Amino acid sequence: MPTLSVKLPEETKQRIQSVAQSQGTTVHAVMVNAIESALCTAEHQNSLVAAALRARKQVLATGTVLDGKAFGDYLKAKTRGEKVRRPRPIGLSSLVAAGK
Repeated sequence: MPTLSVKLPEETKQRIQSVAQSQGTTVHAVMVNAIESALCTAEHQNSLVAAALRARKQVLATGTVLDGKAFGDYLKAKTRGEKVRRPRPIGLSSLVAAGK
């Protein structure tokens, strides 16, 4: 495993040592876990942003969207086990004109 050198403020180093001691683990393990956690968070955020950008691109390309309330009602009915139809996409301009 490659070594990576990180310069930390003294206060951060002490905090890491304190956490390692309280958890009965090593400073190294605390740092590896913290880095992994931060990476997972950042990757998840990146995937959410990418999904939002794809959705925006689709809206711009099709000019259609789902009415939020209608889709929410649909999801609630589905979770109750009801047999319901998924709402149809509507034109973005008509949604804006309706003041929704």
